[in-house]
Amino acid sequence: MGYTIFPNLLAMILSVNILINSGFLEWLFSLFLGNLKLPLELLSLIATKPISGSAALALLNNIYQTYGVDSFVSLLASTIEGCTDTTFYVIALYYGSVGIKKTRYALATSLFGDFVGIFTSIVLCYILFS
Repeated sequence: MGYTIFPNLLAMILSVNILINSGFLEWLFSLFLGNLKLPLELLSLIATKPISGSAALALLNNIYQTYGVDSFVSLLASTIEGCTDTTFYVIALYYGSVGIKKTRYALATSLFGDFVGIFTSIVLCYILFS
């Protein structure tokens, strides 16, 4: 059983590390979300949460230590953490272990749900906490 899941997990871990360490995410978020004045740690949380829940919790803890737990950034990060899911992890692990190959609609729907959760979190936190 474990040998069927291992290639999917290895590919996911390697791709996440390459994506985070390349600097591409910082460039992409500064291009699209530069007007919101969100800190880079929050943007890293947005990019990491659909991939890895434990990495997102580590980033959330870092945001708490940097900005304090009662700051606007921490409240927004907590809301984003609760409104999104580990999409790629769920698809790689569960669909890979069962042997489902056609995940196109499930992936698109899950990523759309993550986008809606992130967008709604940002809007509601700006309305309620700023």
